[in-house]
Amino acid sequence: MRYTPNIKIKHLCLLIAVFLILQAFHGNYAQDSLSNKSYQELSKLSDDAFYNGDLERLSIYRTYYLDKAKTENNNLEMARAYQYFITWEDLETDLKYCDSVIKVTKDSDHEAYPTNGYLLKANMYYYGSDFEKALDNYIIASEWADAKGYKPLQIEASMGIAAIKNIWGLHEEALEIYKTNYLDVTSTTDYMADRYEDYILFANNLALSYIRNQKPDSALVVSSRAMSHARSVNDSLSYYDLGKVQATANYYLKKYPQTQDSLLKFLSHYSGLTRSDSYYMLGKIADYQNDHALKMDYFKRIDSIHQTIGDPFPELKEVYNELYKDAGNKGDKDRQLYYIDQLIAVDSTLDINYATVNNKVRLEYDIPRYKKEKRLLTTELKNKRQQLQILTIVSFIILAILLVYINHRHRKFKKRLQQLLDNDPVETTEPKPKKEKPALDISEHIINTVLEQLKQFEADKAYLDKDITLSSLAKDFNTNSSYMSNIINHYKQMNFSSYLKDLRITYAINSIKKDHQYLKYSINGLADEFGFITADSFSKAFREKTGIKPSYFLGKLREENNT
Repeated sequence: MRYTPNIKIKHLCLLIAVFLILQAFHGNYAQDSLSNKSYQELSKLSDDAFYNGDLERLSIYRTYYLDKAKTENNNLEMARAYQYFITWEDLETDLKYCDSVIKVTKDSDHEAYPTNGYLLKANMYYYGSDFEKALDNYIIASEWADAKGYKPLQIEASMGIAAIKNIWGLHEEALEIYKTNYLDVTSTTDYMADRYEDYILFANNLALSYIRNQKPDSALVVSSRAMSHARSVNDSLSYYDLGKVQATANYYLKKYPQTQDSLLKFLSHYSGLTRSDSYYMLGKIADYQNDHALKMDYFKRIDSIHQTIGDPFPELKEVYNELYKDAGNKGDKDRQLYYIDQLIAVDSTLDINYATVNNKVRLEYDIPRYKKEKRLLTTELKNKRQQLQILTIVSFIILAILLVYINHRHRKFKKRLQQLLDNDPVETTEPKPKKEKPALDISEHIINTVLEQLKQFEADKAYLDKDITLSSLAKDFNTNSSYMSNIINHYKQMNFSSYLKDLRITYAINSIKKDHQYLKYSINGLADEFGFITADSFSKAFREKTGIKPSYFLGKLREENNT
């Protein structure tokens, strides 16, 4: 049987074929539609696609631009095409495009090439913090710009060199470059109209360079003048930037109120490192004003910014050092460990980025000591956590034992209470001499007489008299205290004091159980009622006889009475 394809598969194949034809047509159409475009028009189309986020069209325009330049053997436009492909996101690929720019324009007569290629490479290395390679390329760019006498790129190259000199601590050399560029602009007729942006840039850099060279007065003059010009043309962005420079100059002049006012006024317009540096100065001013809490608040804000942007600056080491000490003073080991980690990371980054910086501009932090402290803190925290775990386990065991003990005691009390409720204690005590004790050296007549008197004493509840004593009772019985004591010890099997307490507590228990009026009494009232001088003596005697407190006994009876 001959195989016949499924109708759905036929339709699918047909759709794919149509799609490929349309794509090819679209590609050819796009190529045809661009064939009559000039480089300027292609450049505009590329810019529009870029700003609109249309990456597909952007790729088409850039590729056609380069192909057109190659077809026409136009090296200058090829260089511009390579520049369009630079994304500032993939350093390795972008550097290759820069090298292509340099390669195709090395023999160019154009005033800006191959200088532009070297400047692009220098800027990429600079923003990638590879300052040595950045400097190499700035120097080459400067030589090409000088050779071609093209001032804009001469200035750009010199500004890059000055920036690296600042990073390496060569502030005096950088200052000379900034002064040269500033004077070159301000000596130009009508520079405010023709070279305003250059003027603002150079004024800003010159004022900062004066500050780095410990000449804040000169920085104030330059920045104040530039601020006036920026305000006159409603350039608020430059005005705020220069305001930061002016505040910095006042800070180094120790004009703290003016610094504080300017920073707080413009702070909302700053972000990133500019905001961090503002917080740093505000923190130092707070320290000068002995406001430690405010200083720490500003330094913690710097930490928050650093966690976001991850771009360290030299003062950041001081910030983390202060935060570390503050956490130590508060006994916060976890925060101490966090700040040490940050300090070590910042120092490591700065060491890499500023390896050739003169030692006199480095802050004197003993990083090896901090690393040792970090190890000690880590160990201490680990030990504390282990101790906490052990303490938790021990506490749990103790708590469990305590609960078992309390439960056992509660059940014991409950059992004793139930025995008291179910059985009435005997109010009289029959003579029960211990067999092992020798007979008393007292006549039988006297013994029998005293025992009979004691029986009547118990029946009359005479023991409730709080003032009764061994001597007074012996006197009432017409005998002596010695006989009385010996007879009670022998036949009642307790001393006189215990004998009285036993009688009184027994009577108290029976009375309270029978007459609920006693439930309204306080412990003091009951003690007085049943022959005790103090509530404490009553409670102690009650507990010795029953094993429970009178308050517990009364409480349970009251509960039952209420129900």
